Amino acid sequence: MSLDRSQIERVVPHAGAMCLLDAVTQWDETQLTCTCAAPGAEHPLADKGRVPAVAACEYAAQAIAVHGALIDALQSPRAGMLASLIDVRLHEAWFPAGDGEVLVQASLRSRTGDACLYSFEVSAAGVALVDGQLMVAFRAPQPA
Repeated sequence: MSLDRSQIERVVPHAGAMCLLDAVTQWDETQLTCTCAAPGAEHPLADKGRVPAVAACEYAAQAIAVHGALIDALQSPRAGMLASLIDVRLHEAWFPAGDGEVLVQASLRSRTGDACLYSFEVSAAGVALVDGQLMVAFRAPQPA
């Protein structure tokens, strides 16, 4: 099952230009692959017309939000926050200029009711940008 941008916007906490993913191309219970167009100078995370590679961590965080929604069959975002980036390696300083596709791959490592841990890799135009691990902490349900 694949998802398009409008379906992704329903399950991530960002909309419009800050929804960074265009499609989910593959997913199962432990892995997810997303794609989008390479960012240009008008990108909301651009600095002087270029997007720093560290912004790829936000791409990964959004992919993880989508994966969680797919696993839990959610129709809206689950309250959570990026709690930790672990062993993140930047292979480039910037996203490559020009056309191309961004590929975001995430793999679930562990999950509890309070948090989840994923490993991720982000590449653009066939160039490895960033890899590492990302932990998301979920907000505790509010008492009724």
